[in-house]
Amino acid sequence: MKSHTARIILLAAMLTLLAVLPSPAYARAGGGQSFGGDGGGGGGGGGDGLGYLVFWLVQLAFRQPLIGVPLLVVGVIAVSRMGRAARTGNQYRTIERAGRAAAVRRQEDLSQRLEALRRRDPAFDPDAFLRKAGKGFLEVQAAWSAQDFTGVLRFLSDGVRERFSMQAAMLREEGVRNVLENAAIVSSRIVAIDSDAVFDCIHVEITARGRDRDLDASSGKVLRENGSDQFTEYWSFLRKPGAVTLASGGLLEGFCPNCGAPLSLSDAGTCDNCDSVVTSGEYDWVLAEITQSAEWGTASDPSVIPGYSMMLAKDPAFNLQHIEDRASVIFWRIMKAHFEGDPGPLSKVSLQSFRQSFSESMRLSTEDGWWLFFKDAAVGAVEVQRIEPAGSEGGQDHIEVLIRWSARNARRNSDGRIRNAGDRTVRPVVYHLVRNHGVATQGGKSFLSSHCQACGAPYEGGESGNCEYCGRVLNDGSQDWVLASTGRFEASAMRPSAVEAFSRASLVPPDLLMGAMAGVMFADGVIDPAEEKLLGDFARDRGIAQSAVAEIIASVRAGEQTIPAPSTREESVELAGAMARMVLADGRMTDGEVEMLAGFGEAAGMTRADVMQIIAAQREQLYRQARRVLG
Repeated sequence: MKSHTARIILLAAMLTLLAVLPSPAYARAGGGQSFGGDGGGGGGGGGDGLGYLVFWLVQLAFRQPLIGVPLLVVGVIAVSRMGRAARTGNQYRTIERAGRAAAVRRQEDLSQRLEALRRRDPAFDPDAFLRKAGKGFLEVQAAWSAQDFTGVLRFLSDGVRERFSMQAAMLREEGVRNVLENAAIVSSRIVAIDSDAVFDCIHVEITARGRDRDLDASSGKVLRENGSDQFTEYWSFLRKPGAVTLASGGLLEGFCPNCGAPLSLSDAGTCDNCDSVVTSGEYDWVLAEITQSAEWGTASDPSVIPGYSMMLAKDPAFNLQHIEDRASVIFWRIMKAHFEGDPGPLSKVSLQSFRQSFSESMRLSTEDGWWLFFKDAAVGAVEVQRIEPAGSEGGQDHIEVLIRWSARNARRNSDGRIRNAGDRTVRPVVYHLVRNHGVATQGGKSFLSSHCQACGAPYEGGESGNCEYCGRVLNDGSQDWVLASTGRFEASAMRPSAVEAFSRASLVPPDLLMGAMAGVMFADGVIDPAEEKLLGDFARDRGIAQSAVAEIIASVRAGEQTIPAPSTREESVELAGAMARMVLADGRMTDGEVEMLAGFGEAAGMTRADVMQIIAAQREQLYRQARRVLG
């Protein structure tokens, strides 16, 4: 639009110029003005005569100042605007090309990683693996609907097992059964393969559909229809690099991958026939994580996580998968403790100081015998954010893990009655995990996250912080990572530098960015329909479900301050820059996205010019990075 307007102004200037100047002023005998050139004036006008026009406008300004000076000013401004518009357009095109090139490189990298996996395991067949993963997916949905996971424990990590079993146990206590009827897979594909010295990891994108309903567990009466839309999840399967595909079948087929016998599991996750720990990933693929589509694609490159390389140098078997599985176990034990109104489930996974603060928090939130718990809790993703190895012996290593989850506030009493369930809101929280410096990760027990790392026994018993079998202390950081404290995910973490445009390595989740902006926009007490539409459009373009948008808006309207919001102007500027960088990463920015950023800026005390300057700065940085990507 700006370029079109500028050309109209220049055309008007040219017509005026032709009208007021006598023709002899523009000619030389024999046409010598074009000698040695292309008629463009040699002034860098890009072949469209702009340099030639400016030259004669200068001449006019000297000869007829009253006419020439205003025209010269208009012409210079127009040429400047056209130059900026051309540069901006070139930046957008370069960023878009770099994005396409990066996508092609990612696909090539995936093919290379797949080929490397095949060289180590010649019997591995991607199509066969997807069929097995799909079979496992449908088995899990059936087990979930039946609230009985006995038949699928063979290929679940401890973290996933805790997630399913504790959710189902709480639903049973409430007398509710959640079912997914007519579950069917629409499509599946391998989207990434990560390999290190500890694990091969295959990430599978599964798009499915089904009728999601809550039923009364006794009568079967429908309590709530949760919809039947398609949904997409990312299932991450891990296996030791030395394991190979067995012709006779493995965990997903129901056979022990070590001895080949039909699999019967003990409580410790071992085969009853050969006593091998089969759910460790040592022999076959184990389902280690389920990530929702809105959360997929962040922090998948360990090198971007501060402290990762330093920790790996100290602990060669250290891996993020174990940390995230362990954090998932701890999260669901916290949910169980809230549900029961008792810190007992935390006895083996947290420091005594945390259990004391948890008990005090429970006491303060209890009213007339009704305590606070979180109904319908669901996890979007679990991701390591920062690692801080101890500087000396005798200290403790620290890890920060971001858990993005949502739930409804509700209350429960000792009779099991439930009341006051509110809207589902988003609740990102940072877990601070600690482990004694010098303790090494046991690679063979990475997915025994709710088992004793010394003897492999499952966590049993209530208040005891010791292993019920070998007596080892489990909750002091001497065996494994334990929870020291929890904290908010702060807006200060949402920096443009944490948004990697051309890879899957971003540390800033798009839904939390959007939530933080929505929180600021709600500062006046309302998110109007136009703002809500802008947020919805942004979410749709980035694969964030509209149900997630509703949860985010409900969160900011509830005023619970669970979503991080900037508290200073500097944080607001950083947040606007991070959002602008994320929006610009696909090589375009729509008018609606500009208005969304401008609305956020106004709510945060910035002018529109401030926001446009932030956008321009991020576009310039992305342009430079894009040129490096394109070589």
